[in-house]
Amino acid sequence: MIFQHPQLLGLLALPVILAFWEWTRRGQPIAMPFDHGHQGRGRILQFMVLCANCLPAALLAIVIIFLAHPMTYTPPEVERKLNNVQFVLDTSGSMAEDHGSQAKGRHRRFDSAMNAIEQFITYRQGDAFGLTIFSRTFIHWLPLTLDTQSIPLSKRFIEPNNPKLDPPSMGRHGLPDELWGQTYIGKALHGAADLLAQRPTGDRMLILMTDGESSDILPPLDAPIIAHLRAENITVFTIMLTGDKISQPLIDITRATGGEVFNAVTPEALASVFKSIDEMKKIVVLEKRPQVVDFYDPFFIPALSALAACVLVLFGLRFTPW
Repeated sequence: MIFQHPQLLGLLALPVILAFWEWTRRGQPIAMPFDHGHQGRGRILQFMVLCANCLPAALLAIVIIFLAHPMTYTPPEVERKLNNVQFVLDTSGSMAEDHGSQAKGRHRRFDSAMNAIEQFITYRQGDAFGLTIFSRTFIHWLPLTLDTQSIPLSKRFIEPNNPKLDPPSMGRHGLPDELWGQTYIGKALHGAADLLAQRPTGDRMLILMTDGESSDILPPLDAPIIAHLRAENITVFTIMLTGDKISQPLIDITRATGGEVFNAVTPEALASVFKSIDEMKKIVVLEKRPQVVDFYDPFFIPALSALAACVLVLFGLRFTPW
């Protein structure tokens, strides 16, 4: 505990002097109402009367402590360092193909990607997440936000159509492949980098999820992409949702930013990839300095008790005029 005005503590000598004078002076309060004006009976009664008469001195001491403004330090607060994570998700028609030969029933690559994203944002609560979908062009479906409920709710609106596997009778409502098809990764990376650049604080990370190749990242088009990502201090992680070999330009772009590339042939492999990303980009907890706050609480009850006792004993004590 510290005091904002410690010099006032020297005034505590006053209540000490008053209490000492009360115990030594002549003309003490002598009786309680039931004594009928006679001298106090016994040392116990005399001691109680003296203590009661010292209550104003005790109250004055607490007032002086209040005026000295007691303060204390709060426990150090912790704050996690914000990570800005933008998912860049391929929603071309090929993402409607089955993910993994062992998948039971209809389980698309798109379904695996969305399930992994939902698990990741649930585990990493406190980070800011956003979702960019892309194919021929890109759409920032969800800008970066701490409220990520819109990501799982968006699934039925952005799921890819594949008429060969999912006829119209199945009620698919995604973007039509004839307007949305083909894959342009470079265009999506540029757009997502511009979005992340608007974040003033926190780390910046892109998680690219695709199953295809892209012509707009081939040399020399990969160099401007790398320069853009580095200039905005963005780390890229790339997940290929097939067992195909990842193109060298995509590997170069990813690793040039400090990220890594992964193949995820099955949903289980995709879950392992996200665990690896979590290990590589751990949550950083920052400890703030302790804050100085008022420290009056421990003195309220003694002050009120002394005040109540002062008022109470006035109904019972009578004083001699000498």
